[in-house]
Amino acid sequence: MDKRLVSLSAVMILAILLTSCGFTIQRSTPAVDENAINTAVAQTLAANSGIAPTVTPQSALPPVVQPTITPQPLATVALLPSPTLTADNCNLAKFETDVTIPDGSVLAPDTVFIKTWRLTNTGTCTWTTNYAIVFSGADQMGAAASTNLPGSVAPGATVDVSVQMKSPSSDGKYAGNFMLRSDTGLLFGTGASHMAPIYVSIEVVKQQIVPTLVFGGFLPFIPLELLAYDFGANYCLANWRNATDAGFLACPGAKTDASGFVVKVDSPKLEDGNVINGVGLFTHPQWIDGGSIAGIYPLFKVEDGMKFRATLGCGFGGAACDVRFMLRYKIEGGALQELNHWDVKYADAPLTLDVDLSSLAGKNVNFVLQVVTNGSSAQDWAYWVNPRIVK
Repeated sequence: MDKRLVSLSAVMILAILLTSCGFTIQRSTPAVDENAINTAVAQTLAANSGIAPTVTPQSALPPVVQPTITPQPLATVALLPSPTLTADNCNLAKFETDVTIPDGSVLAPDTVFIKTWRLTNTGTCTWTTNYAIVFSGADQMGAAASTNLPGSVAPGATVDVSVQMKSPSSDGKYAGNFMLRSDTGLLFGTGASHMAPIYVSIEVVKQQIVPTLVFGGFLPFIPLELLAYDFGANYCLANWRNATDAGFLACPGAKTDASGFVVKVDSPKLEDGNVINGVGLFTHPQWIDGGSIAGIYPLFKVEDGMKFRATLGCGFGGAACDVRFMLRYKIEGGALQELNHWDVKYADAPLTLDVDLSSLAGKNVNFVLQVVTNGSSAQDWAYWVNPRIVK
């Protein structure tokens, strides 16, 4: 028998047996390549027959084209603009000077005084009378919690603002801070930050005992006086004015001010050519015929036995000086009254005063130092030297 027929018959018999027995060939995953099996069978047959098999080449599988991933641009984050910090240009102030009570001023205990600051409105809003000076810390010294401004202050204008206070009873150094408050309740101050306070700074010193008379360079007898109030040291606590202008004069003033002025002079030289040790209040009335200048001092309580003492005279070289010195007073803001007056001319010797204040004992008094011209105001260089109240 032909060997090829025997091989083929064997294959067919084996296939029939497998089918009849219900034998199922389980395929594994992945599935068997049918083309590869057919090729293998053909090669087997070819090998048995000696004939080279013809293999039909399989078409190449098309390459898998990978999707092109186009990178998306990163999302652009919109940056918010930086906030612009804009200063409140409405309410700004500049400190100019202390009009009264310079820093470190020495006061007696329980002395009523008025602190005045000079400020300029450097903002864009007008300060009205609804604006105020308010206490903001440290030593209050009897100051009101708030004090309204005396009038409207336009941008660029300057104003003097005042607060009444009282020195403490005990010796020591004291200071109080104050701020400005707008009509809407905004607090503001001065300086580069516009939040620096304005302040008052004083030193309280109890009364001192000083000698008043010296004879021939030795002291055979020394009457002692107890200083109760020093008008010279506290002259800018007073409100100075003339008889015609509504406002107050600056303190210290300028010697060229035709409205009148007051300045402090140490050891003044009077008409007789002598120099007096101490403090002289150099006053000049308003430069008109019958001109006047007066300083109204804070309230002072007079005690029994107190006296007013001073030396009155004309400044050296003021040959035309002819004035009337007046010591006047108000009892707790009442009517203006005169205690006494003295006429002084350049040809006269300086006049020494020793005025008994017993009639005012127990009263709270505003003392008034006033000078009036007798006719022309030319060279009316009037001096109050060492004006004081003693016990």
